[in-house]
Amino acid sequence: MSVDTPAANGRPRGGRAGRFLPGALRNARLARLWRRPPLLAHLIVFAVIVLIPALLFSAFLILQFSRQQEEIVTAQVNDTAEIISSAIDREIYGMITTGRVLASSPALARGSLGGFRERTIAALTETRTTAELIDPELNAVVSTNGGATPVGHTLGDPSTIEMAFRTRRPEVSGVMFSEPVGRFVFHVAVPVIEGTRVPYVLVLQKSVDALGAVIADRNLPSQWSAIIKDRQNRRVFAAITRDGKIQPQESVSYDNPSIVETLGGRRADHIEGSIVSSLTGWATTVAVPNEVIIRPALRSWFMLVSAGLLLVVFSILLALVFGRRLAAPIRQLSKQAESIGHGRPANIIQTDIAEIGEVSMVLAQASRDRREAEEQSRFLMREMTHRAKNQYALIAAIARRAAKESSDTTQLLATLSEALNSLARSADLLAGRGWESADINDLVLAQLKPFGAAGDQISVSGPKIWLNPTAAQTIGLALHELATNAAKYGSLSESEGTVTVRWSMDETFTIEWREAGGPPVVEPKRSGFGTLVIQKMTARGLGGQVDMEYAETGVVWKLVAPPEAVLTH
Repeated sequence: MSVDTPAANGRPRGGRAGRFLPGALRNARLARLWRRPPLLAHLIVFAVIVLIPALLFSAFLILQFSRQQEEIVTAQVNDTAEIISSAIDREIYGMITTGRVLASSPALARGSLGGFRERTIAALTETRTTAELIDPELNAVVSTNGGATPVGHTLGDPSTIEMAFRTRRPEVSGVMFSEPVGRFVFHVAVPVIEGTRVPYVLVLQKSVDALGAVIADRNLPSQWSAIIKDRQNRRVFAAITRDGKIQPQESVSYDNPSIVETLGGRRADHIEGSIVSSLTGWATTVAVPNEVIIRPALRSWFMLVSAGLLLVVFSILLALVFGRRLAAPIRQLSKQAESIGHGRPANIIQTDIAEIGEVSMVLAQASRDRREAEEQSRFLMREMTHRAKNQYALIAAIARRAAKESSDTTQLLATLSEALNSLARSADLLAGRGWESADINDLVLAQLKPFGAAGDQISVSGPKIWLNPTAAQTIGLALHELATNAAKYGSLSESEGTVTVRWSMDETFTIEWREAGGPPVVEPKRSGFGTLVIQKMTARGLGGQVDMEYAETGVVWKLVAPPEAVLTH
């Protein structure tokens, strides 16, 4: 039985993981783009964000415009209803006036019904109005309709005629269908008053179609409709405006008509205004579908959306153009930073974008500074290596000398420990100056600090001189050995003893150690490790001359060396 194992090149032999690898990489790339989108994406989002307030403000203006349009149309509808109602009232008031004039006819006062009829026919010629003179028994005694109404009968509304007899005021009937005329009519009943009695009522009758001309004179906008209903809620007249003309709506119900029927039977929302005439009691309603108002708003919304899309596309194009213009130098900045990371020279990018140019200059300067720092570091490392080798050589020499001069291991370890401590103090001073130099005054105080350099027994004086590392370590080690001997056998072993350290720089460098006030000085019979360091190693290390005098007043040590062996270069 065989088992699939990874091939030598590390890819799976089965191939299934290989099929999932592109999808995983694609998902990882998409996730990275989502977390940190490129500059073009930021610019596109910024452009869209800048447009959003303008588009929202435009939408707000359109909403305000729609509300204002609705308020304006509502006011216009109410005003139009009032105008149509007033026009109908004027027409009927004219009929009442005509009736009153005819009712006061002298022929009627004389009882000449034939003369009254002739005068009435003459007065009503071309008015599309007929007249009947009705007695209290509601019989027509005079008629101008050419015999359509037999004498002794009336085509008028009996209730309206009776009310005119009773109230002695003109009364307006509702709408009714006239069989002789073959159409819907209404009439005005005007009482004939003779003193305190009402012998007749003059009924003026007119077709409701005549009212269409009154409404036709009104300039209604397109798709506006109007309906007039009498007191019994019957249709007087209904019309709708199409193609700039008012078209009567005969199909509207006679009883209980609605404005929806006038609008063509559509159940859509609409705005309407109504007014009831105080003269006739008729209700005039004017309506307009909401779509008449919505249509301009929809056009505005369409224009807003279209303009918004165009602006978004235009902004995206601008973002792409300027994004590429910005992305190119930014990619160059990335390559410049990458060059710095790899230690390669980074040249300044040529661009007309001030900020990118400044960043490029800073990066180029950082590249130069890094190369200089690396050069300096390499130089320091070479110097440190060289000085470490010298240090190791010095320590090795000290160890060999100490081993040769020491009588046992304990003395060897003590000698090496003190020498290394002295070298460490000198090294601390040198490290603070980058291993370039050390101030001789600081060196003397550092080496003599364990022996009371801050007290009254030790006096230090001399000009400011910067010693090179070799001189600092050599002189420091010598001063340490001198102080150690003085503390054990010389002036620093007694409280009255003093040590004076002075140095000077003329044609040669001179430093002197002078002890006083200590016990009597006795020159040692044999030279130990300290004497070797104080005299031979110091003179040989600095190429100078060392004088050691064991005077009665105390040890005097003097070093004279050439300046180039002591000073920094």
